Amino acid sequence: MKSSKYRLSVLALLTSFSMVLASCGGETATVNPTATTAPGGTTDATATTAPAGGTDATATTAPGGGTGTSSAIPGVLRVNWGSQPENLDLQQFSFVGEIGFAELIFEGLMTLDKDLNPVPAAAESCTASADGLTYTCKVRTGLKYSDGQPLTAKNFEYSWKRLFDPRVPNKQYSFVAYDIAGAEELDSTPVTDTAKIEELMGSIGIKATSDTEIVFTLKQKAAYFPYILTLWTGWPGRQDLIEAGGEDWTTDATGKYYIGNGPFVLKEYSETGFRMEANPNYRGGQPKIKEIRGVYINDSAVSFQAYKKGELDVVGVAPEDLATVKADPELQADYIEVAGSCNFYIGFNTQKPPFDNVKVRQAFAQAFDRADYVNNVQQGLGDVALSFIPPDRPGHDADLKLYEFNAEAAKSTLAEAGVTLPEIKLTYSSSPRNKTRMEWVQNQVKKNLGIDMVLDPVESKAYTGLVKDPATTPQVFFLGWCQDYPDPQNWLTLVFHSESTVTHVGWKNEEYDTLTRQADAEPDQAKRLEMYSKAQEILVREAPAVFLFWDKNPYLVKPYIKGMKENIIPQDKVIPGIANIVNIEVGP
Repeated sequence: MKSSKYRLSVLALLTSFSMVLASCGGETATVNPTATTAPGGTTDATATTAPAGGTDATATTAPGGGTGTSSAIPGVLRVNWGSQPENLDLQQFSFVGEIGFAELIFEGLMTLDKDLNPVPAAAESCTASADGLTYTCKVRTGLKYSDGQPLTAKNFEYSWKRLFDPRVPNKQYSFVAYDIAGAEELDSTPVTDTAKIEELMGSIGIKATSDTEIVFTLKQKAAYFPYILTLWTGWPGRQDLIEAGGEDWTTDATGKYYIGNGPFVLKEYSETGFRMEANPNYRGGQPKIKEIRGVYINDSAVSFQAYKKGELDVVGVAPEDLATVKADPELQADYIEVAGSCNFYIGFNTQKPPFDNVKVRQAFAQAFDRADYVNNVQQGLGDVALSFIPPDRPGHDADLKLYEFNAEAAKSTLAEAGVTLPEIKLTYSSSPRNKTRMEWVQNQVKKNLGIDMVLDPVESKAYTGLVKDPATTPQVFFLGWCQDYPDPQNWLTLVFHSESTVTHVGWKNEEYDTLTRQADAEPDQAKRLEMYSKAQEILVREAPAVFLFWDKNPYLVKPYIKGMKENIIPQDKVIPGIANIVNIEVGP
């Protein structure tokens, strides 16, 4: 594995608002992703912090805990981001909260529609050649950045090439686009070999042939490549601003370097929250929401109370609060639940004992009563997962049930491992509710394997950093993965191929690697799925992770918000209904 390029996804950020958000973070209670890694939990906040850039109106508390509509601030959307993004560099981030933040500021050549099909965005079209090896995108004329500067195909060329530039450190998602000719070679070039880097930067299969055309040349067919063009990895950062801002280009308090072409403009950014304003130059039209105020509340209990007090306009619902919501007529009217796009799992560092031993991992895989977790911890917000790809997605295998719960079989398998176990430590993102959830894991290991497990809570932002870096990967950890796009490649190759810059477990299986890469390039869909099926069986059998559950995403949305509830899809990141962000209204 390439330690300098280790990446986490879409899984999901698991903020208390979207507990599960791709690439991730947050608590494992609710909500959405896009593809990415979702840290298994969030941290606590002791108080509700006011959003940057303004104070909230006093809310009128309604009987039963709900709130009246007088808490609205017309034109202002108040949201909880769970935790401060660990990184906002377009070529470096990977968690759902990071992706969702940047999605408000930037827009790519392509985007996903409500049915998760790739459709033109900043491009007016992207077409493939007859042999499937060349993609030509026509960029819309007259595009502007939010500061009025022109946006051309050359800006997209810069960002896509930056994804593979070895001089850009800590890139998390470069592996996803290695199908581009010369990308992997460039990405793997020593940072000291300047001449080689410049040579490869000039020959890589990414070329803006004019201000309105960019051409991507692939080294092999990749049926999923249109999905790649939707990813944040190629959103058009401005070279002049990135170079002027240096290490602070993403974190300046006024957002003066973080200028994009998306629906909003960053105006204030701090450790407690942020403020964005509608972009008058957005190609889709200026949003009806005038302002977004975001706060970082890491504890879902606190964010739930903030919603009831009228301090937040939309929030994810944790399992612990579900009964309260359903018992309150007003809250029940605000409630909506949609299918999720994430798988939550217990991961192992397979590079170190005892989890370098497959029998130890298999014993753990048999030792968890997943149905009990879903029913009693998640309060039914999820489905038992015995494999990785969720139901109703290409590549899902309903018959793959190698390690159903069996305590006696788990003990027998552990005995077959023939090893003396060291202290087992479970590391997770700290919050009171996550402590309770991880105590469930701890109790299962003690009850069903006879092993004492030590709980290791870590502050949420620090936890994200730990799991992103192979050098600091915990022994056992809790994460989630949320899809970026509905293709098995996004699940199997991207997350568990041994050379992926997104994988976290350090697992390597030659047959798995070969099958996934062959399937990636196979044009026949039936053959692709057959190879992916074989690969997923190997993944489950080798157990580098214990898959626990597939999520469901419950939200509370204030009744004065129009255009949000009816546009929510599983793929949303942090803000539900974000695909309709231009038309969402916050009324009086």
